[in-house]
Amino acid sequence: MIFDLDDTLVLPGRPALEIFEALGLARARAIKATERFLAELEELNAQAPPVPYPDAGRTLRELAADGAQLMLSTGSSPERARRVLDQEGWDGFTVVLGSDAACSKGTAHYDRMAAEAPDPSWTSRAVTVGDSPQDMRLGAEHGVPMRIGVNRSGDPRALFAAGATHFVNALAEIVPIVASARVWI
Repeated sequence: MIFDLDDTLVLPGRPALEIFEALGLARARAIKATERFLAELEELNAQAPPVPYPDAGRTLRELAADGAQLMLSTGSSPERARRVLDQEGWDGFTVVLGSDAACSKGTAHYDRMAAEAPDPSWTSRAVTVGDSPQDMRLGAEHGVPMRIGVNRSGDPRALFAAGATHFVNALAEIVPIVASARVWI
């Protein structure tokens, strides 16, 4: 399961590096701009503590109890991701990937998870759960058959257009969806 806990900031759905390159910055300048942006974001995050979805803890416990392998891929820094997991007492994740200059959320995270997975076809049995079009697009591009979009705006069209197969208003709603599909995550 690829699960994004960062609900403090609604991001535009594309990695910062990609955005800076699309704005015309050369790769080296785009990398520096991304590093500066992530540093500024981390500073803001220190002032505004992360607030997970209200039902995240219960949902994670239920998925883990059902045998799900939980993996976290987030646009937040690795340090912030770890802080959220520690703060909430969520220790059931087998892989935790935050974003930094060395590895940002996106294809790089899928590549890193694939390197750690014992089975190269792991994505065919995975479920992506996320709240951005980027989450849905990445899942579709990497062969994840079930992509569950989580409501942030009340309008699921962008998530479905990016490849969501399901849409939920609360995280707890994903448990029966995953169970009914008999897909192990």
